[in-house]
Amino acid sequence: MDPLLLWHIPLSHYSEKTRWALDFKRIPHRRRVLAADYLIRAWRATGRGTLPILFLDGRAIGDSTYIIAALEERFPDGPLYPSDVAARQRALVLEDYFDEQLGPALRAALMTPLFRHDPDVALRVLTTGMPAKAYQRLRPLRRIFPVYYRFRHKIRDAKLEANRATVNAALDRIEQERQGRPYLVGDAFTVADLTAAAMLGVLLQPPEIQYPLGVELPLFLQDYRTTVLQHPAAQWAVNIYRLHRGRSAEVSRRAAIA
Repeated sequence: MDPLLLWHIPLSHYSEKTRWALDFKRIPHRRRVLAADYLIRAWRATGRGTLPILFLDGRAIGDSTYIIAALEERFPDGPLYPSDVAARQRALVLEDYFDEQLGPALRAALMTPLFRHDPDVALRVLTTGMPAKAYQRLRPLRRIFPVYYRFRHKIRDAKLEANRATVNAALDRIEQERQGRPYLVGDAFTVADLTAAAMLGVLLQPPEIQYPLGVELPLFLQDYRTTVLQHPAAQWAVNIYRLHRGRSAEVSRRAAIA
């Protein structure tokens, strides 16, 4: 069987979630980085203007949740869903919560002040893991692109503190669900743990992350990162990366942007 193909953006926490699932299951795959003009290509492939997209058995599957569901069915080894029905439902509820609450809020908590104070660094962050030409293409648009990005992701300066409060609430939720246990659901690593840690990965920058930031964050974001790292749930996420992120199952790393 030919390796699966993943369209992704290196920085994206939803792409990280999908990459982690592929790697955890040891599924050989190829990765193709799409540039900022991915919307039309993604829409043509899945009817949705979002990444990641996985091409599996002749299908183009969008949305990290649907991708993992398809992987669980097609590649059951290395399960991410609990076998118990009630536990599985709880894991899926948590997956959805972290996807819908933590992911968007953390993105806004990072990018809102970056775009406000240093658009150039913001572009460098967004092109993490991409060839230099990705940044070079966006740089002339550094005054315009933030407007598009904010509109695209519904980011508003006035909501910065609310977004950070949502991040804190998600961290508290992790601790409430764990109750001191190693994992969120049962006694094994599941999609709930993977999703929570993947959403936090960009900010936490654990050693195991495959696409580390290539630029030093401004002090105001370093301070925010330090504050988040003081939360027990953040330390738990760093440990989840250490225990379960593993090595990449990518067949060959491609530097070019498609």
